[in-house]
This record gives sequence, C-alpha cells and structure tokens, in this order.
Amino acid sequence: MSNRYMTILEVSQKQAYIFASNKLRDNITNSAVIAWIMSPEYFAKEIDDEKTFSEARNLVYSGGGHTVLEFETMEAAQEFTRRITKAIMRDYPGIVVFAKTMEYDESIAPNVNLENLTKALEAKKSVRNSVFHQGSFGVEQIDTNTMKPVLADKAETGMPESEEKTDKALSPEGYHRVYKFEELGSTRNESSFIAVVHIDGNAMGKRVTALHKANSQADWESFKKTIRQFSEAIDKDFKASYMDMVNVVAKNLNKGNLSELSLKDRNFPVRRIITAGDDICFVTEGRIGVECAVAFLNALTSRKNSVDGGGYAACAGVAIVHQKYPFYMAYELAEMLCSSAKRFAASLSGDGSGSGISAIDWHLEFGELKDTLDEIRADYLAADGSRLELRPYLVSAPQEVMDLEPIRQYRNFRRMINVLQKENDVFARGKLKGLREVLKRGETETEYYLRFYRMKEKLSDVYQGIYAQPEYDRIGTGKGQDVEIYADEKRDDEIIRRSLLFDAIEISDTFIGFSDEEVQA
Repeated sequence: MSNRYMTILEVSQKQAYIFASNKLRDNITNSAVIAWIMSPEYFAKEIDDEKTFSEARNLVYSGGGHTVLEFETMEAAQEFTRRITKAIMRDYPGIVVFAKTMEYDESIAPNVNLENLTKALEAKKSVRNSVFHQGSFGVEQIDTNTMKPVLADKAETGMPESEEKTDKALSPEGYHRVYKFEELGSTRNESSFIAVVHIDGNAMGKRVTALHKANSQADWESFKKTIRQFSEAIDKDFKASYMDMVNVVAKNLNKGNLSELSLKDRNFPVRRIITAGDDICFVTEGRIGVECAVAFLNALTSRKNSVDGGGYAACAGVAIVHQKYPFYMAYELAEMLCSSAKRFAASLSGDGSGSGISAIDWHLEFGELKDTLDEIRADYLAADGSRLELRPYLVSAPQEVMDLEPIRQYRNFRRMINVLQKENDVFARGKLKGLREVLKRGETETEYYLRFYRMKEKLSDVYQGIYAQPEYDRIGTGKGQDVEIYADEKRDDEIIRRSLLFDAIEISDTFIGFSDEEVQA
C-alpha cells in the first residue's frame, strides 16, 4: 500500500463567479478571492492544525487554476478536503470547488501519476452529479448587480490581505488604483469606452508535457520541486510583464502623451483583474487597450523561464465596449478574440502550437449583442465579397514568419493609424467616417471615393516601405506610384481579398498610441 495520496482542488466556473457583477470593484475582489482560497496561506489559516495541513509537508504546487497536495493516508486527504471545502462554502457562497484524491502509484513515473490525477478530476467535472446553492428565502436584501442575497456580515467584503499586497505591488507608484469604470479616464461626449483585455500564454500545455517527460525518471521529491519552480517562474514572469506594461503607461502619462484621458486625482487608467500564471485579464480606458496589450506582449517575449530556459509567446484579445455593456459578455468577447489570435498564430507555426508567435485581435463593439465572433465578423463582409478586417495581427514572431505576413504586422497597422490621425487636412473625421461606410460597399466605390477627395496620394506615402515584399509589389511601394487599397491573401488554398484600410479607420477615434512601442528588458 502506498504511503502517499494526491489531492487536486480546482474552482469551477471561475469566470462566472469573477464577472457576476457589473461593478469593477466586485470583479477585482472576486478574482482575488479565488486566488486566496486556492493558496496555502488560506489553507493554513482555515485548518489551523499542522497535523492536518502544513505547506512544507503537503503542498505539491499551486498554479494553472488549481492546487495539488499530498498526504500520507487517504483519511488525512479526506479530512483536509472536508474541512477546507466547508470553510470555502461558509466564507464564500457561490464558489464551486471540485476535489479529487488518488493513491500514488509507485510503479509508474511521477509525471504519469500527476497526469492521471488531472484526468480523474476532469472526468469528475464532466459528470457533475449535483451542485447545491442556498437560494433566497424571500426576505433578504438582494444585490442589484448579482440578484443574489447579501450576507449580513459580507455586505462590504474586501480583498483578502495577501491579495491586497499583490495588488499594490502591481500598481505604479504615485497613482491611485481605480474601482469604477468611469474612473479609468473616459472623456464625456467623446469616449465612454473601456477595453477588456484577456491574454493567454501559447503552447504552455506543450511545455508542461515536455517538462514532465524530461523529468520522468526523477524521484518524486525532485519532480515535485521542478514543477513547483516552473509554475512559480511562469507566474513571476507574467506578473513582471504586466508591471512593465504598467510602467509604459505611467511613462506616457508623465510625458503628457495621454492628456486626452480625463483622469482625476492621479487615477491610473489600467486596472488589474486576473494575474494567475499565464492567465491575464485587465481593464483600461478604451482608447489605450490595444496598445496596453501590445506592450504586455512585447515585455513578455523579452523573458525566458528560469526552469526550462524557454522564451514566451502569448496572444491577446481586446474587447472595446461601452461602460454599461454587460461586463461578463465583454470578458467572453475578449476570450473569443484571444482564441482567434491563437488560431492565427497556430496556423503559422510548424507544429500548430503557436510557439514563438504572439498575436492580437480586437473588436470595437457599438452595442449589438451577438453570441459568437463568427456572427460578429459576418458583418465585415463587403458587398463585393471582400473582407473588411485584417485582424488578427502579428506582434512578434520569427523573422521568416513576419516575412510571409507583411499585411498582418501590427507595426504596419500602427503606422497606418498614426498617419490617419495626424493628417487632419486630408483625413478629416468626416471623410474617414464616410470612407468607413463606402468600404462596406466594395472596392470600386471605395476607389471613386478616394480619388474624389484626393486621398490616394497621401495613402501612397503611408504604404511606402510597408509592403515592399515582392509578392505584394502590386500594392505600391513608392511615392508617386498608384496605390492599391486591397490585397489578396492566401489562406488554406483560398484567395481572400482584404481591405488594407478598414481596421485603422474603424478604431481611429478610439485609439491613442504610446510613444514607446516596445518594452526594453
């Protein structure tokens, strides 16, 4: 009989709990609560009995949204699970925690034991025999945001102390953390948008599997130490990249480059919600969301994991929505956009993992509620069958990949929008708004519109040097040459005609660029 039993704990439907409210303060607190209840600090506080739980003795690792522990007997594992899940239900009603305990099999490798435990948890989650919640008795005070009863002693639940320290550490000095969307810097009658940014690491599962295989012959104690250090390194590097992005924003604020934001009392226009390993979510004033995401990706790609020595790549989804837009739906949209960027990155990598390729996708939502990104993008089909959008864009990738995707590079998009915003005489707001609508009618009418308003010569200046690759010579690469406003793109043996202008035009009123395009390591 084994003298080791492994237990895995995982919070189910985390996003539903975090974003149940449309209040930013609640979202921040709910995210902190999930991090807190899966931490060894919470276990030690609630168990308060070293015979039942000791971090040094029982913790295997914590990361990736779950915690793995080990115990000497099945009874000890069950006693811990019973007591900790009871404490969570008492302290934080509405959170669902799954737990699974298995006997450690000494005849197989440590990584196989861990993989079997994870599979067993997934099987348990898929069955989900029953989930119980205390409903309302009809006499309680109801939270108008969540429509659930407010507990008398939890009406003003704050962030757990350990998470409060982390939140402060990931905030810039000299600025205040905000707790309301309207405090992010929106400008009355000009911009009432917020940007919800979701970032997820690429090929992380593949790296974990590779690490497991590389240490498959190690003894349990060595294996446990390695995976714990790997998990901690990921969390550290992603948090450091978030902080680098925050510092880029602070630097631009201090230089006066973000003076269009209506910030009061030294409020900061970026607010952290989730920083859990390679899972990142933050919210910003709508006009800087895309640049913040790119700053994060640039900072991340400058780092290497201290355990496996590999670099990082990630993808970002940015949902730019009105402040009153249902926040849970905004987060879901950001997730869908991140998945879109991941699919694009995967399509460009030899092994289909997206390793080494960072990409971004975004959507500017004007109020129509749709269930999927495919439904949203259906509106981006022009009357002549061409596509209006170029997104997703490459932020960083090996040079051979960048060379194959000249029209999908974020730096080229950024150059385009800079010219559109600065040339007020040629690209006045009214003309751009008209061009945005004309683009939907197709290439021929767009051509007439540009010639009528004499906009093509300036566009030629924009394109100069951007699309210089031989296969895109037809677009025009020099001043005085005729310039095309569409390009043919080959995808899966299909030729897709795409607008080179629409993305920049659509977001031009809801975009403020940073002076620092990259974060230096």
